[in-house]
Amino acid sequence: MSRNRLFRRLLFTNIAIILLTMSILSVLFYIMFENYYFRDKEKIMVEEGKQINTVLNDYLIGDIDIDRLNQDLNVIDRLINASIWVVSTDGRIYIQSKNFEKNWTGVTLSKDDIKSILKGETIVRRGYFGGRFTQPVLTVGFPLVLAGKIQGAIFMHAPIVEMQKTLMDIFFIMLLAIAISIIIAFILISYTSKRISNPLKEMSIATEKMAKGDFSTKINVVDDDEIGDLAKSFNIMSSELGRMDNARKEFVANVSHELRSPLSTIQGYIDGVVDGTIPAEKSKFYLEIAQKETRRMSRLISELLDITKMESGAFPLNISEFDINELIRLTIIKMEARISDKDLMVKVDFESDKEIVEADKDKIEQVLTNLIDNAIKFSNPGGYIHVSTEKVKEKVHVRVQNKGKTIPPDEIDHIWDRFYKVDKARSGSPGVGLGLYIVRSIINLHNEDIWATSSDADGTTFTFTLKSKKVKQ
Repeated sequence: MSRNRLFRRLLFTNIAIILLTMSILSVLFYIMFENYYFRDKEKIMVEEGKQINTVLNDYLIGDIDIDRLNQDLNVIDRLINASIWVVSTDGRIYIQSKNFEKNWTGVTLSKDDIKSILKGETIVRRGYFGGRFTQPVLTVGFPLVLAGKIQGAIFMHAPIVEMQKTLMDIFFIMLLAIAISIIIAFILISYTSKRISNPLKEMSIATEKMAKGDFSTKINVVDDDEIGDLAKSFNIMSSELGRMDNARKEFVANVSHELRSPLSTIQGYIDGVVDGTIPAEKSKFYLEIAQKETRRMSRLISELLDITKMESGAFPLNISEFDINELIRLTIIKMEARISDKDLMVKVDFESDKEIVEADKDKIEQVLTNLIDNAIKFSNPGGYIHVSTEKVKEKVHVRVQNKGKTIPPDEIDHIWDRFYKVDKARSGSPGVGLGLYIVRSIINLHNEDIWATSSDADGTTFTFTLKSKKVKQ
């Protein structure tokens, strides 16, 4: 039930908004219709009042008799559903239509009721007309003009209750429209809310599974909208986390193996020397092997510490200006023994004698050491390594190329990933897949680029860029 909270919130919120909006609109439309209806009624009554004035003029000059006058007044009375009074200048009602249960003929109105009309004004009032009616009426009063002079007043009283019935019919139709609209809105909003909430519910369930280590759950992408994009992003994240989790497990297994193997070797040789299993004359040989294994462990631990520093942001750069060509020469000299062991030829090709760059010298030396070490490792015996520098606009391109087993096209995009390893057969050593990840991280910290190409014709080439500085004369 709790997983439907978002659906219910979306549904009830939208229904509440629609209900509130329709209610406000209904009240506004009711007021608008009411004002329009009363104004229209007032206009009709004024127009008919002019007709009454004309009939009374005809009666005054003798064109019609009293019966015809009453007949015409009653017709107008029924037409506009309003009772008619003809009042003299002294306020006495001397003619009325028949739309009254009470006979008002002879009743005298107050001076306040007619004084404005005798001045030529038209009045419009709503109410009980001074308490004379038991139900509210709409009263329109205007001057009675006979022979060009104001000779009294004409009053027309229309029951407001009858008009309100018409307005209530309109209001009922509006309420019916609101009810139908809410029902339709309920269906549409329910459908839409479910389309929004269901993927989110799936993500919530999938997140709980991911928290327990299950990255196989995928969200069903239905719509091509923001929710659909979120579901796609969630699936990508799930796949990436699954890949990273597998890489982490493989990494832990590789690190455990890398640490266990030299530890076992070191322990076995030291135990052999201590307990006398290994003859004294051979102890130095085996201790040198143990020493080599400790150095390999030290390098592995250093790489892990470097990764930890880079990921925590505690890997500061000490930027300086130095000659990258000279650094390349020194790095190659340090690896001369390994190069000779594999009978490799090293070709150094510099565009200029000095190439000054702006970078962290120690970190770039680490990059060069790693790339040249890989070039030695993956070169065929008797092959060659080609290291070059070239200035391209404001950058210096450093290339390390070797001819040997190439990197498969489907793997070259992944060689920079942490924990990723190309086919173990290429190196003869399982490794842990950290070297190139550290290389790329160092180059990225310098806001520079690094890339690799590999083909049977040209071998494998790693290229990275550094910021160039002009050589001071």
